[in-house]
This record gives sequence, C-alpha cells and structure tokens, in this order.
Amino acid sequence: SLEVINEKVGATSGVCDKWYKVKSNNKEYYACGDYITIKEELTDEEIKDYRTYLKNKGFPDSYLDSLVSLHEKHPNWKFEVFKAEIGFNDMASIEYEKEGRSLLWDSNNSYDGYKSTESWAYSYLTDKFRNNYSGGGVNWYAASYNTVAYYLDPRNFLNEKQIFMFETLGYNSLYHTKDGVEKMLKNTFMESGYADNEKTKTYADAFIDAGIENNVSPYVLVARVIQEVGSQGSTIVSGTVSGYEGYYNFYNIKATGNQDQIITNGLDYAKKMGWNSPYKAIVGGSAFLSNDYIKQRQDTLYLQKWDLFGPAFGNHQYQQNIQAPSTESIGTYNGYNKSALLDNAFVFSIPVFKSIPSSTKLDNKGNPNNYLKSLKVNDKYLFESATHDTTFDLEFEENVTSLKISATTVNSKAIVSGTGSIAINSAKQSIVVSVIAENGAVRDYVINVKRNVTPVDPDKPVVPKPTPSPSPSPSPSPEPKVITIKEVLDKVKVKYDEKYFYGYEVNTKIEKIVSDIKNVDKNITVTSYNKEGKVKNSGIIASGDKITIKTSKEEKSYVIVIYGDVNGDGKISSVDYVLIKN
Repeated sequence: SLEVINEKVGATSGVCDKWYKVKSNNKEYYACGDYITIKEELTDEEIKDYRTYLKNKGFPDSYLDSLVSLHEKHPNWKFEVFKAEIGFNDMASIEYEKEGRSLLWDSNNSYDGYKSTESWAYSYLTDKFRNNYSGGGVNWYAASYNTVAYYLDPRNFLNEKQIFMFETLGYNSLYHTKDGVEKMLKNTFMESGYADNEKTKTYADAFIDAGIENNVSPYVLVARVIQEVGSQGSTIVSGTVSGYEGYYNFYNIKATGNQDQIITNGLDYAKKMGWNSPYKAIVGGSAFLSNDYIKQRQDTLYLQKWDLFGPAFGNHQYQQNIQAPSTESIGTYNGYNKSALLDNAFVFSIPVFKSIPSSTKLDNKGNPNNYLKSLKVNDKYLFESATHDTTFDLEFEENVTSLKISATTVNSKAIVSGTGSIAINSAKQSIVVSVIAENGAVRDYVINVKRNVTPVDPDKPVVPKPTPSPSPSPSPSPEPKVITIKEVLDKVKVKYDEKYFYGYEVNTKIEKIVSDIKNVDKNITVTSYNKEGKVKNSGIIASGDKITIKTSKEEKSYVIVIYGDVNGDGKISSVDYVLIKN
C-alpha cells in the first residue's frame, strides 16, 4: 500500500491524465493515478459496526478479525455464510478415516510430519509411507488428521489470496475478460498458439467460450488446468499417447485408478466425449465441472474438494488433493491482480460448521520416526532390525563395571542419546537410550541390567579384609533420595487419582505423556498399553489406554480417560454421542 501525500499534482499529455505524490517506506515518489485507488481507513466505530454486521450474518467470533481486515482492503467484497450441516470434527474424521480420500503431495520427503502414521499408511519399522492409493501416484500420501483438519478449516485461508477458494464460480462478463485470461496464461504452454484444429480459436478464446457456455469463471478454469496438468502441460494433454493420438483431457476428468491406469482412463473418457482438440477438451470439460459440481451447489473451489452436503458427506469430491483449493485460489487471485480487478464486488461463500475447535494447526513437518534400527551392548546385538520392543533384560558377572552401548536409527535424521560407555554402579540398574525424531517425538529404549553377586560358601570361613580407617573418619554419605510416583505426577501437573489419568485434550500424543514423565526423572520406566493390553509406543491417546510407571521402589498403573471418547478410539464423534444417548 502507498500513502497518498497529494492528489492531482500535474498532468502529462499522452502518458497519464493525473499524477499523485505518494510515499512508501519513507521515500516519496510520483505515480500515475490510473493505477491508484484511494481507500480511507475505517474508524473504530465503523469497524465495530462491521463486526456486528458479520456476527448477525452468522459468522463466529473466530472469523471476524480476518474478515474485517479484508473488508478494510476491499470494501466491495461480500462475505456470505454457508451453513454446513455437520460439526467440524465429524467432517475431519470422515475425510481422514477413508483411505485415499485426502492426499498430500510430497516429491522429496519434505513433509513427512504432515502424513498419516496409521498402520495402513506408514510403517515405523521401515520408515515407508504408502503411496499407491487409487487415483494418486508415487508422490501422493495420506494426510494426517491434523493436516486434514488444517486444510478443512476455512479460518486458515481468510487472507487476500486464498479467500478466492470461497469465491462463487459463476461467469461474470464485467471482470472475466479475455485480456485477464491471456495474462494468466503467460509463461504456460497455452500462452500462444491455437486450441482448435481449424486454427481460429486461441487458448484464451477457449477459456472465455467455456465460461460463457457453462456459466463458470474462466479464471478458475485456467487455475484448475494449471493445477491438474502443470504450467508446461503433461502427457494427458500432449495428444500423442499411443491409441489416443489427437485426444486431450485438460481437467484430468475420470483420470483415476492405479498409477499406470490414470492417463489411459482419462484419455479413454476424452475419446468417448470426442475431445479431439484442446478447444473441445477445455470447453467440454468445463461442462462436466459445471454440471456435476457447480450446479449441484458445490460452487466454490473449497466445496469441490470438501463435500459438506449430507447425508453422504465427503463422497462427491472433485479431487483427493487437500491443497488444491489453496493453490488454485492463489492462481485465481493472480489473474485478477494482473488485470487490476481485485476491487470488484466478488461474493465469497464461506462455510460455518455446527461446531468447530478454537483453532487448527499443522504439526512439525519433520519425519516422525523415532525407532532404532539396531541396538548393541558391547559386542552383542539386542536386535539388528527394527522392532516394536522397547524393554530388554540383561545379566552380567559381578565384576562388570561398564557397558558400551551403540545404536543406529531407522531414519537418518533422528537423534540418539544414552549411548557410549555407561558406568554400572549397582546390582540392578536401568539404562535409557532415547531417540528423538526429526519432528521432536521421543521414544525410549530401556535396558535393565542385573549383576550376579557371587554366592557365599557356608563351609568356607569368611575372613574379613581389613578396612583402613581414615583419620578423621568421614561422615557417611546420605543415601540418594528416591522420588515417589506421586511427586512425579505432581510435577507433571497431570490430573489423576488412584486409578485414572484424565483431563487430556483429544489428539494428545502418547509420546508426549511418556516424555513429560521421564523429563522429571530419567530413571523411571514408563510403559503404555492400548485397551487390548498391547504395548502402545506412539499415536494419539484414547479412553481405556493404560500407563504403567515404575521406580526402583514402587510401580503403579493408571487408565486414561478422555471425557467424551466413549468408544475408546481417541476421537469425539457422533458415534460417542449415540453411545451416550443409548
């Protein structure tokens, strides 16, 4: 933004009708008034009135700051409420629990922390994420629950660029212009050349005709094509695939199946539809988008990914890519911005759920693997390939005074502590080897060491060895204080009684609970179990999970309770409601 110091400071014939004196970053300039829109700052009273106006429309408080900020920048923009007939958490669970429904793109393992670590999506033992979902490909992975929730949450995208995922997608001749389309096509494979076989229609003509014919924004169509096939195109728009020469599918419609089927399935549909030129594929494909989505009330980029229409919520989606609305909206914004159209009276239909958490955020994007590939004591391996086991018992002769611990990690970015030469000072001792994943998740391996004391022969007299007496005799060293389990839990500040842990938030990681306890005293052994009694070293906690805490003096077990999680799956959903009601 610029601060206008003086308007109409002069005129230059043939160049600009009026010039403005402006200020930016404490420097003064002159700018042509043709490119300047004067905006007055809102008064506190006007901001208060607008917030009241938005609340009366049905927008929750958590939406207001962002919408007020957008209104100050673009007073002509209109914000409407789309009432979703489902709670946010229920919708996020629907999108997350269906394998392959919500996928994330990652070509170089940069976003492992955003991916699902469910058993069907990831193996901690091999550090391999599944990438063979139907309709996906080698670079597509199942997103974690928190990642799905983040991209589902409208409040994360109420900014000047990504707000366009909520723009209603109908055609408007006032600001959907051929010049604007041409600017969006610049530096893409569609920038020049003709789209029809007769060489009468350019690519810009094709998108304008598609918009007019099917009542859909041509800017959105351009952004969708770039999202689907890339700025330089892909095989499905080359027209050279064997058996499908001369056929094109610009929107990847019906391009689903396994990796080797995606292109052929998409081109098979193009051949059936007669899309034997880019022009026909662009115009004809837009009809599919309009008829199957926009005319079915899924008339925003957001709603085409996130199907908020019951009773089969989530079933009718245009794409699996959870980031598509975000990236496509930026493309749409760029088109409007290049055409100086951002101050038109756009209408944005923004979803408001029946209930929604206070906020959502992405996890650390680092790799979550905190497993050891191997663990060795002296020259003996405890294991040479990754295992879910974390506790090991070893016995040594009485004269052993130290052990050499060495380990390797499954993921090279994980950090190990507790290795090297470890002194053995007592008959029983626990050695803890901790693994910290790239994303900060901690996993402990506990080696319980026992030294065998030589038994006394009752038939052999014991001759005590003389003990030199220092002068003066030193005071006896006090025994080290052993911390009690109650003292540990009080320091962790967890809610508990004789049987239960409670008060945790949904989606709390089991690793966090274990880490919090061990941070008080590293010599404590903490073991967690699921409600079936199997060791549970990772994942979110659920009602019925069990935590066992053991010190050198005592051992106690507690059952975890999450209020509202009746069925013990770690989530609060309609299933729990039905159980409570019954």
